[in-house]
Amino acid sequence: MTSRDIRPDAFDVPLAPNHGVATREPELAGTLAICTASQVLATASVLALATVATIVSVDLGISAHLIGFQVSLIYCAGIIASALAGGMVKRYGSAHIAQLALYCAGIGLIGLASGILPVMVLASMLIGIGYAFNNPASSHILKRVTPARQRNLVYSIKQAGVPVGGILAALVMPPLSAVTGWRVALLVFAFATLALGAAFYPRRKVWDTDRDPTAAVVGSIWKGQKIVWSMPGLRALALLGLFYSAIQLCVSTFTVAMLVDEFGWTPIAAGTMVAGVQACGAVGRIVWGLVADWIKSGFAVLSFLGAVTAACCFFLYFATGTAQLVTLIVLCILGGCSIGWNGVLLAETAKLSPGAAGTLTGEVLTYTFIGVMVGPSTYALIYGGTQSYTLTFSFFGVLALAGTVVAAIAHFKVPHRH
Repeated sequence: MTSRDIRPDAFDVPLAPNHGVATREPELAGTLAICTASQVLATASVLALATVATIVSVDLGISAHLIGFQVSLIYCAGIIASALAGGMVKRYGSAHIAQLALYCAGIGLIGLASGILPVMVLASMLIGIGYAFNNPASSHILKRVTPARQRNLVYSIKQAGVPVGGILAALVMPPLSAVTGWRVALLVFAFATLALGAAFYPRRKVWDTDRDPTAAVVGSIWKGQKIVWSMPGLRALALLGLFYSAIQLCVSTFTVAMLVDEFGWTPIAAGTMVAGVQACGAVGRIVWGLVADWIKSGFAVLSFLGAVTAACCFFLYFATGTAQLVTLIVLCILGGCSIGWNGVLLAETAKLSPGAAGTLTGEVLTYTFIGVMVGPSTYALIYGGTQSYTLTFSFFGVLALAGTVVAAIAHFKVPHRH
């Protein structure tokens, strides 16, 4: 069975011809499995060092708080790489770039394991490049094999790999480091990442049949951004990525401190709660993908998620005297909504990207990376003025409301293609 044998109307866009190469179109389940595994390991590579920051800081004789700069460096490199990713996928093929993304992450982990600070800086940038390449490549692959009726669910399952990757790093790195040392633990993650990258090689003949060797890479940045900002739907998605990613990172970063300092929780209880918030985010991604496919509108779901996130942020300001169970429920809802939006956003991006030459995922996610960069720092600045975590979350509730309005307008004004 070749790609020519598949009915063009079975998918959102027609498949590119395979130019006579007899290849079997990969099944959706297998494709989704490898793309999700790639997302898990890409995310784990970003967070691996942060989970053992105190151990590493003692070994290297540096302050543990410097890990914040390492994470920022990763996402800073990711902004640049994300802008280039669309052109890279078109020119070299989605499987090739997915493979390159994992190789960058694996080599970056090896660099971190060196313990040499200048090498660790370069390694962090390499991990950021790999992380930025991963989503555009996998989105392109999934767009080719996913029926429109399952689009949101498929992308949401793949994006559930993000919190799963965070949980994997948090559960495996500290105990493994205690047994083998943090350097060997990083090398174990590096080996797994490189091995998965090698698994993409035999799939390149199938998944890269639509690549265009003449496609521009650097020159595509401005072209892609012009398309994003000229199309109301993609423009809305870029803004939503900016708003919602900023909120998501603040929920992940500052919830422990808020629970300990203002709610009187113990550090262990607060840390456990944050792990629960991440788990709710993973479940939420799948649930909201199902809902978006059911109601046939990703923008409606994104608007609802913004409204619920805003309500939870506002509630926290009044919740310091409430029962622990109430706080726990609100935080679980907040996690399910503020972390659960990504898959729906990627599915809408794939749906609204014009033509059959892939997606504008990299171009749209550039703003998500910017949100990740500016969100926590903005939160820190506001907290510096208010000295209140809960009040600062209320300010970000206003940002969630802005996302609600943007998504609602897009829902009513953007034509829905299924």
